[in-house]
Amino acid sequence: MKYYREEALDESLVAAGLRRGDVVFVHSALFALGPIKGVAMNEIPRRIYDAIRRRLGPKGTIVVPTFNFDFCKGERFDRQQTPSKGMGAFSEYIRCLPDALRSPHPMQSLAAVGALADDLAHRDTPGAFDSGSSFDALIELDALILMLGCGINAVSMVHFAEEKAGVPYRYHKEFSAPYRDGDRIDRRTYRMYVRDLELDPEVRVEPVGRVLRRRGELRRLALGGGAVEACRTRHFASASILLLQRDPRALIRPGAHQRLERLHVARR
Repeated sequence: MKYYREEALDESLVAAGLRRGDVVFVHSALFALGPIKGVAMNEIPRRIYDAIRRRLGPKGTIVVPTFNFDFCKGERFDRQQTPSKGMGAFSEYIRCLPDALRSPHPMQSLAAVGALADDLAHRDTPGAFDSGSSFDALIELDALILMLGCGINAVSMVHFAEEKAGVPYRYHKEFSAPYRDGDRIDRRTYRMYVRDLELDPEVRVEPVGRVLRRRGELRRLALGGGAVEACRTRHFASASILLLQRDPRALIRPGAHQRLERLHVARR
């Protein structure tokens, strides 16, 4: 297994375009990067967090996705305690920090620490990608999307573009379930732009990556056994929305194109 040194991590963050005072939206698959030389595996999320915070300074903000879809099944969401699922060890590390704040959406929440955490975490919208939402704010702030080992296919901002473009393989659906926030327990309803299960498309974000690389807006740097990639939210959003406006099927695999056509005919 390849390892990397903390100095190499610092150099990668600088080369990725991380600036002092930035808002950085981190997606990660730390196992793909491998271990840090001389650091215990359970210490790696903290070391990466410390490295990012040093570069950002006191006015910077770190944001991570903390999605969990159990609310869709009627299970209670606890804003402070419900763990994220499938978001990686770094996202869970950030969520569990004493000063971390989490946005209210029970299915597609974000956790944030730093100067703008309070603003990002108090945007309560029915849909996670609505106007005025936390995701909308990340685009307004032109946050840096930092991909640690996971690549562009992990970037959750693609759902913002799908919703804005009105792709034919998703639709809005409301979910209601018990909700706990501190001492308050009630029943709440939130909306999500869900996949059409009859079509069940597999979304690929790589076409957006090709556009960004061609424009020079996506950086990639080798680190350990994998790579660090980075781009700005405004670049990502504009490229992905334009792709989907030109062809609503641009991000689904070719096999789903035919299923989409058959489904469209059957529903007419």
